[in-house]
Amino acid sequence: METILVDGEWLAVVAPEGFAVVAHDELESLMGFKYDRMWGMRDAGRHMVLSVTWKDSGKLVTRLSSEKSLAKRANETSAKRYRKRGYRFGGYFARTVAGASAQAQGLRFSYEVEGIAHEGESLVFKRGARCYVLSYNTRSALATENRPVYEAILESLDVR
Repeated sequence: METILVDGEWLAVVAPEGFAVVAHDELESLMGFKYDRMWGMRDAGRHMVLSVTWKDSGKLVTRLSSEKSLAKRANETSAKRYRKRGYRFGGYFARTVAGASAQAQGLRFSYEVEGIAHEGESLVFKRGARCYVLSYNTRSALATENRPVYEAILESLDVR
């Protein structure tokens, strides 16, 4: 297992065995949208993709925006991006990430790709003036089996 600095600055994650970092162009194709500040890894055998996007804002703007309001915006954006895939919102939740160093607001969702049901979560959290959206996607048929792997990835997150 390898520790990877995701954004080149603050966010690190441990890539479990079977995961490989995805080239930026391929990740944009997998995720269905273009974004300069995006990183991801996947395990093709488990049909799991983990991606992270981030945006820097002024410290005041970042402090005034709650994780909950940012998660609502992430949900609205995902609903627009994936409406042709039958995007369905599954609810919000809160959790800590990176030990106790970051409080995240999460959202659950589901959609279809070529008739195959998929589901996932997005977690929104902040560090300084940077906002992160970590997204996890997997086939619905494998979601229960893949959940412990996803949880281990979340436990490995380190916001420096």
